[in-house]
Amino acid sequence: MILKNNSEKVIKLVRYYETLEFADKLRLAINIFESDYIKIKSDKMLKLLKQILRIFDTNYNKYGMINFLEYRHLLLMSAQVMEMTEKEQSDFVYEVLADIYKILNTR
Repeated sequence: MILKNNSEKVIKLVRYYETLEFADKLRLAINIFESDYIKIKSDKMLKLLKQILRIFDTNYNKYGMINFLEYRHLLLMSAQVMEMTEKEQSDFVYEVLADIYKILNTR
């Protein structure tokens, strides 16, 4: 974790997030940036995440969309993010983006 002052909710969710496969991490990040219930918006970041997912997921490359009914565990995580305060949401998003960046740097 990059932030030291995370709340217990954020720490718990980040620990679960770290167990996901890389493509699922990207899908969750995309879902967070597309959600109307989460206050963090960045069209450039969303576009970049989708481009990265196209590289790692051939099904996404075919259809260009994500059917989140196939990824119920990601929906559950997204719902937990929605329940957080705005500061906790931004802390979680920073942790997610830092983890994606770290993984991409090692590949």
